[in-house]
Amino acid sequence: MFLTLSPTRLCVKPSLPYAHFSPLLPPMCILRRLNLCQLRLLRYRRFSTVSAAAVRQDTTVWTQASLSEVEPAAESLFHVSIDLSDAPDLVASHTCAGQYLQLRVPDVSKPSFFAIASPPSFAAERGAFDFLVKSVSGSTAELLCGLKKGDVVELSQVMGRGFQIDRIEPPEVYSTVLIFATGSAISPIRSLIESGFNTSKRSDVRLYYGARNLKRMAYQDRFKHWESSGVKIVPVLSQPDDSWTGESGFVQAAFTREKRISSPQSVGAVLCGQNQMTEEVTTILVSDGVSSEKILKNF
Repeated sequence: MFLTLSPTRLCVKPSLPYAHFSPLLPPMCILRRLNLCQLRLLRYRRFSTVSAAAVRQDTTVWTQASLSEVEPAAESLFHVSIDLSDAPDLVASHTCAGQYLQLRVPDVSKPSFFAIASPPSFAAERGAFDFLVKSVSGSTAELLCGLKKGDVVELSQVMGRGFQIDRIEPPEVYSTVLIFATGSAISPIRSLIESGFNTSKRSDVRLYYGARNLKRMAYQDRFKHWESSGVKIVPVLSQPDDSWTGESGFVQAAFTREKRISSPQSVGAVLCGQNQMTEEVTTILVSDGVSSEKILKNF
């Protein structure tokens, strides 16, 4: 017995796409439901992310403290000292040069990040944090620089791991340490130098410090003390006057002119400042054979 199939039953209408007949694809109503579910999931994830960020912000612990000093440190730079004698826990949390915190002025909701300029030992001995603050128009920094002794500010917990100096220890192995800083980024470098990292046991420790001119170069009164501890200071001015006889231009160019790296394996570096400077110095050092693991930053 033979089964005869009518050709009309095998006819496929060309006006309809093949996918319409494919048993492997779900109907359009299911696709619409899937798309709606995905949209809801995306909205939920966005809401969860925003909510989590809000929770993290809300968990910030703020400590009120008064200013003990607000004085000019250089053109557009101010030395700010904050009395923390009533906040021993906050003082104790500063354990490493290069750490930072958030600071805000009361009645101004937006805080700003500031690196701690004083070494941890200073906080432990005197119960205070020092900062080098650049006054920028319209910023929290400008408000801070306009305050007076006795005015109250609020500080967050100390943050960051700081400069991980243990990565360039012992000094007998890493005998050369090259330090680079520009502008107000000399602030955490001061903390590093005055914290001490066995500079007397290293044969070559250099600080390349860049500023527009001498009027904008902070901590010049500390240079002799730093040099007595074993750090050679190399000031670099990008716009010096005619009387300047030292290094000029950018920090990375000044370093390139006098590299003097005899053994890259014995070199460590510390960088803090403008992104262009840190990126270019890193490229120079790595191309000369310095390990990227030995190039330290505080963020």
